[in-house]
Amino acid sequence: METKGVVPLSVVFLVVLLRPAWSSRVVLRDNGYEGVVVALEESLPVASCPQILHGLEDVIRSASTSIFGATRGRAHFRQVRVLVPPSWSPGTCHALTALHNATGETWHTADLRVTQARHPRYGPRPWTLHTRGCGHSGDYLSLGHDLLLQNSTLLNGRLLARAWLQYRYGVFEEQGHTGNPVHPPHYLAPDATWRPNTCANLPVPPNSQCHPGNLSCAFSLRKEDDPGISSSFLAFPELETVRDLCDEGSHNRDAPTRHNLLCNGKSVWEVMRASPDFQNNRNVEGGLRESEVSFIYVRARPPRIVLLVEDTNIMNVQQKRWDFMRKAVRKVVTYDIPDGYNVGLVVFDSVSGTRHPLTTLTDTNREKIGSSLPRNPSQVGEHRRCVICGVRRALALLPAGWPGGHIVMVAGGSGSVPDTEAAEIARLLAQARVTLHTIIYPLTEKYPQPNGGLAMLATHTGGHSFIVPDEGIGADSKLSMYYNLLDSLYHTLASLAPRGALPVKVHAAQHPGGRMPMSEGSFLVDPGLGADTVFTIFYYDINHVGNVIHLVSPQDQVIDTTNMQTEDANMNMIMVRLMAAQVTPGLWKYKVTNRADSHQALFVQVTSRPRARPTAPRVNVRAWTSHAHGVVNASDISRPLALYCEVLAGVAGVEGATVSATISRHGYTTNGTHHPPTTIQLLDNGLTGPDIAQGDGVYSRQVPGLVKGQYSITVQVEGEVEGSKFTRHVRVGLVDVEGSPPTRDALPPARVVDLRASLLPDKPNQVGFMWTAPGGDLDYGKADRYVVLTASTQRELREGGGVVVEGWPNPMPAPSVQQHTQTWQQYDTVTYLALYAVDEEGNTGELSNIVAVFVPAPPTTTASPPPSQPPAASANTSAVMEGNGGPVLAALDTRQLAVVFGCIGGFLIVVAVIVCYCTAAHRRHRKAAAAKKTQETPDAYSVTVTVASKDLNDGKEALKEGMKKEYMSPVESWSASQLLSGHQDKRASVSGRSDNTSDHSASTKKSYGGSSGPLEYYGDGQYQYRHPSYPEHYPAPSDGYPTPTEGYPTPTEGYPNEGYTVPMEARSYMSSQPSDSFLSVSCDLLPSSSGPPAYAAYPTYDASLRSTKVPPPIPPKPKVLYTPEPYIYDTNSLDPHSSTPSVTSEKRVRNVTMV
Repeated sequence: METKGVVPLSVVFLVVLLRPAWSSRVVLRDNGYEGVVVALEESLPVASCPQILHGLEDVIRSASTSIFGATRGRAHFRQVRVLVPPSWSPGTCHALTALHNATGETWHTADLRVTQARHPRYGPRPWTLHTRGCGHSGDYLSLGHDLLLQNSTLLNGRLLARAWLQYRYGVFEEQGHTGNPVHPPHYLAPDATWRPNTCANLPVPPNSQCHPGNLSCAFSLRKEDDPGISSSFLAFPELETVRDLCDEGSHNRDAPTRHNLLCNGKSVWEVMRASPDFQNNRNVEGGLRESEVSFIYVRARPPRIVLLVEDTNIMNVQQKRWDFMRKAVRKVVTYDIPDGYNVGLVVFDSVSGTRHPLTTLTDTNREKIGSSLPRNPSQVGEHRRCVICGVRRALALLPAGWPGGHIVMVAGGSGSVPDTEAAEIARLLAQARVTLHTIIYPLTEKYPQPNGGLAMLATHTGGHSFIVPDEGIGADSKLSMYYNLLDSLYHTLASLAPRGALPVKVHAAQHPGGRMPMSEGSFLVDPGLGADTVFTIFYYDINHVGNVIHLVSPQDQVIDTTNMQTEDANMNMIMVRLMAAQVTPGLWKYKVTNRADSHQALFVQVTSRPRARPTAPRVNVRAWTSHAHGVVNASDISRPLALYCEVLAGVAGVEGATVSATISRHGYTTNGTHHPPTTIQLLDNGLTGPDIAQGDGVYSRQVPGLVKGQYSITVQVEGEVEGSKFTRHVRVGLVDVEGSPPTRDALPPARVVDLRASLLPDKPNQVGFMWTAPGGDLDYGKADRYVVLTASTQRELREGGGVVVEGWPNPMPAPSVQQHTQTWQQYDTVTYLALYAVDEEGNTGELSNIVAVFVPAPPTTTASPPPSQPPAASANTSAVMEGNGGPVLAALDTRQLAVVFGCIGGFLIVVAVIVCYCTAAHRRHRKAAAAKKTQETPDAYSVTVTVASKDLNDGKEALKEGMKKEYMSPVESWSASQLLSGHQDKRASVSGRSDNTSDHSASTKKSYGGSSGPLEYYGDGQYQYRHPSYPEHYPAPSDGYPTPTEGYPTPTEGYPNEGYTVPMEARSYMSSQPSDSFLSVSCDLLPSSSGPPAYAAYPTYDASLRSTKVPPPIPPKPKVLYTPEPYIYDTNSLDPHSSTPSVTSEKRVRNVTMV
């Protein structure tokens, strides 16, 4: 019993084996490449045909010899097919002695493209576009035709050979680039020396003309500096002596080249040996000698297209299904397919029939061919349809032995095909070398599931597949079905037609009815377009379009299109065609009256053709997926769906464009609504996964999390070229998602590939890091944390070792740029650092690119012998910006540990000494305070007397004589006003002193054996505190006296008993028995600026001089005159432990009150 559904694995293998030869393109057979396709751009001038063809043959032969040597005799060119422009012929170019018809060779499928323009970066030199990573073949090779006109055949051949090896085997550059912080021209080696960032079998010197640590210091090996290297051919194709590729023995895994980054450090030969060309001992070394290269010139013929349409009763369930089908075919044949194309028409149900034979389109037969479909479909049920019958009939229309035709099949239902029928169809298509394109119209299943069938057959033959969902209200179909069918046919034709054959779609918009009476929009026309600009409105009913259709030019000129409209009711459209002179580049606006019903809409589309001589490069856009056959396994998280879109202006990639992809799942949800579409942004950031090169014009992104179902993808592009904006609309095709995604989050974070490090200026041990946040699920969301590792070798990091570095910031959402500053404490040593991200589920990303760091030791104050090898200036490290070094947290060695612990021990000893000293001082202070209390008596007054004589005996005699001659006279009385006035004067003098003079008048001062003068306590006194000449026996403040404070105490506080050390001898004594009256004598000589009163010099005194009465408060100074009398110095009061006091010329004054 036959079953419908997924095509079995055996059938898939059959389809792959029977794929047309041109589809597989290049084959390495018996050490020779066959089926290599070279396409010449159509704009190349025919006058240069002989020179171009002659140069092409010479360069390819030279490249073949270089490839044969680099692969050790295992590969070379044997057969090359050259696709020439349609305008070239043997009559116009005598070099084309034999010209054949193309058998599937196109510009899009060519291995090597020869362009008229030069690439802005590579010039005319060969370059390769890669989008699939290490070990996978590239997309194409390209070179400027100027290269073929040069005389440097040998060098150009070597350059082409290098580019071919990169294209064929997925290997990459083995040399750094000037100004590139990730792949610099030089890198820092483990021994802290600078080396060229390349691969060679012998050491090569760095650039001696500039500092190799500078990113602008380019590396180029001159012949006079060549040490005799023989590899690597990918790094030094300019040197004729270099012919080998790096293998395991000569490869440098530590160099930060692009090849090492993308191939995880594998050598070129390791990657190439894994290719199908050399697996299982295929094409062994030196198996055969190099053979001659044969060239076959072919010219593309106009495509041959057979439209194969199903007309079973599935097309008649709703009123407009078949009607939309007939209108769409008529519109495509009448307006879209270019002149000269061959078109035929076949229908099938249970049998097949030819509605129109294969005919070359002209203006006279377009309408007839387009109207060949029957007015009504047959009544045969869908279950009886015979797909293979239709395929056989379509193949019969295509001439036998004329490969390269196309069958465009439009079939309804689900698109499923019985397995046996699918296998037979695959065999027939492969035998005829015909490409099948399928459009499922209408998709009638509400819950479609991937089933292989027609879609898989189309993708395996190199065709495209699209789906048009069934949409309607009751028996009434929606206009969206009609427009989606037109759009699918348009993109199918665009995939098989040469570049520029079809008009470019610059705008497509749906304007729903029942909302606004006037629909407005805008579209861009770039300078490369404008030759034939058509503004088209598609409607369900003519009454849905009002009378107003206005266009507004970029200069705000309103164009009334009333007399410019072309209405075609057979295709439900109104066209407004603008002449090239009317179309100015820029933003156009439009306004249309919308009278459509609420369940219908108006569709507006704008197309334009390239100008003959554009003022700006022509913009070309193509889009594709990572799964060539359109089948994605959701269970395999290692291969999620990836979308690609190439945006070119001429031959250069357009940078900074906004590219968005809309992914729509077909069918309905469980509640009967459509699945909401998902829009993602495609990026050209070169962060791998899947975009591997920044600025190449290829925008890509992985799409995780798709569930089982069928999906359609459209891409919208908005960009700018030379100051002019443009837009493009591209439909990718059908994608089947099979299997079930994991129940838990199993997607790891993306890999960080742009980690950079730099030494911060003016901060020798501060290293800054910069990288792009990778995301939590691939490059979506954000990760949970980073794991940062350091090691002394890169190998240790690659093998999972290293020391973990703490303190790094948490990840930011992708693709944010993150920065981190690390204090670096290991000097004059190269260390390596890398990181990877971890998400909340513990999924870990791949290890990032590895950076090296070298931080020079800071300069020291003492001279030290130079090291055996002076450290190089840290201006650039591997994968580092100029002036950079990669950070790493270094471990301390034994010497550093000794220094650290010695510092800690010394600090603890100092703390212990300070604590002991403070404790002893506190105890002495308490003892001194207790002693002072025993000295003080309430009825006595302590008077300090200054001894002016340096001789002790002389001082005694002078004091005795003074005591005899001088005494204190009592004051009879003071009035209250005198007391108050004196008290205020005293307060004013105490608080207002600011110079070096006493606040007492001369009449109130008592002189003792010397002149009165100021005392500089912290100034110019004879013995300052801690002065070297200070007597050693004097008690220090720490011996029981508090530290001096500035100024005198306030009048309310009184004078303290303790004094301050002074540069003069002082003794304490007691006055005689006081009287009933008071005498105030000013004895102060210390001005306010000189500090507080002095310390009492001795803690003991003569007890016989004490009185037994409590002294009254000190009254104001009396304003009376008295005769000073000298005191007698009592030698018995001297402290027996004291030494002979010194005598100064300064005096000591105290206020003394006697009763």
